[in-house]
Amino acid sequence: MKVTLQKLKFQLMAMLMILLVTQAHAQTPRKADVIIMRDETKLEVLIQEVDEQIVKYKKMSDPDGPLFSVKKSEIASIRYGNGEVETFEATLEVQNYYSPNKPAEASRPQEPKPSRKVAGGPVKPSVQFAEDVRKSSPDHLRSMYKFYKTRSKTGMIMGIVGTSVGVIVAGIGTGIVASAIDDNGYYKSYQDELRARKGAYMMLGGFAGAATFGTVGFVKAGKNGSKASRIRRELIRRGEPLTFSIRPTFNPMQRSGNLTFAVQF
Repeated sequence: MKVTLQKLKFQLMAMLMILLVTQAHAQTPRKADVIIMRDETKLEVLIQEVDEQIVKYKKMSDPDGPLFSVKKSEIASIRYGNGEVETFEATLEVQNYYSPNKPAEASRPQEPKPSRKVAGGPVKPSVQFAEDVRKSSPDHLRSMYKFYKTRSKTGMIMGIVGTSVGVIVAGIGTGIVASAIDDNGYYKSYQDELRARKGAYMMLGGFAGAATFGTVGFVKAGKNGSKASRIRRELIRRGEPLTFSIRPTFNPMQRSGNLTFAVQF
């Protein structure tokens, strides 16, 4: 039977449209949640968790950034993105002298006080981030630097692996389609026609996956890497000393040891 290229083209276009619609729906931005503090300050955030004592959230300008928290006793109400409103009654916190205080989490960066909106409109995320970096303490900057540097490496790995796997899958699909057609452009059998369709779907899925995961990964790597570089320049500008460390390691399989020299802010 003759290869129906027009029909195959329509099938591939339909699959591509379905993937694009699905991806666009999945990437629909989430509406901001508004936390209204008791001092009437408003925070537009993305709430991650609400427990008995604190509310955990991420900044609207940096949804992939660090996780922050605020006590419920400091919150007057929350207006969620879906329109629901939750009100909190004022409570008096009394120190419990009969139980030890829990140590503060050193790994979680503390959020600077939110800046006021200027007369011309809300502050741009890049300007707000630069202001946060300028006001943060050296320890806070080191914690932020490690966070964004790790996220940058993760995004780079995601982009490379996603692109590589997608290209490999597309290549396998191309080989399947080519092997199912003879020199005259005919399918060798009905089974070969079915196999060619599967190969075409692999081609489409491979290219779509490479484009999606590669783009998302490299974009995340670039954004987080840029933030890490901005923090690093601020540390250098302040003249913060470098931390030198020498860590001994031992390989029991090769019965050999070595020293690792690390330089870190």
